[in-house]
Amino acid sequence: MNEETRTALRNYDWMVRNRGLGDVELAWDSDTIVYGNGGAVIDTLCEPGFTPATSEPE
Repeated sequence: MNEETRTALRNYDWMVRNRGLGDVELAWDSDTIVYGNGGAVIDTLCEPGFTPATSEPE
């Protein structure tokens, strides 16, 4: 598994565990991860630091 995939999975896992499965949705038709009252492009899941799960330790 490459690092980008690992980061995306860790970020998605954090989102689901901390926001709840009912508040996180992958909208494939618009390439968006929808959560709360907003969302982000799915590619954002690949970015280190998008969630605390992939943030650098202080």
